[in-house]
Amino acid sequence: MTNADPPDSDATPISPPDEPLTYDDLSVGDRFEADQTVAFTREEIVDFATAYDPQPFHLGDEADDASPFEGLVASGLHSYCACNRLATAAFFARVAFLGGRGVDDLRWFRPVEPGDTLSVDVEVVAMRPSDSDPRRGYVDVDVTGRDPAGEPVVSWRVLGLIRRGDADADAAE
Repeated sequence: MTNADPPDSDATPISPPDEPLTYDDLSVGDRFEADQTVAFTREEIVDFATAYDPQPFHLGDEADDASPFEGLVASGLHSYCACNRLATAAFFARVAFLGGRGVDDLRWFRPVEPGDTLSVDVEVVAMRPSDSDPRRGYVDVDVTGRDPAGEPVVSWRVLGLIRRGDADADAAE
């Protein structure tokens, strides 16, 4: 993958900033764009599929007539994972992220082919403070992998937990 760490690399974890954004720093409608893109090569598509999704149309151009594709395409899981790496750099490593509650609405809009390059953006779509723990809030974000024309290729919603900025004050009360 160009400009992103390949899945089999000894990738350095993404370090959060000294002062990560908290729940209170965010608003619905905030958008974060990845500084990098990810390009899919034939070799990486086949390597990923061999390890995780060995469908014929992910392994080579020789898929049978039953395949809905005209040649090699990346596994949807590959496009999701590669875009999630960029979403982590763009958003999750920049906020006081405590973890995910789940993923909803995972969709693939078109197949990813060798040579395709995707960018990623993350948008805050819903927020609410936790009723059970004043130190955190629920933040839902939409992650979208886009082709160079800006058209969505893959998208999903992350249901996240983010530390509140006033957590220390609330905990002391």
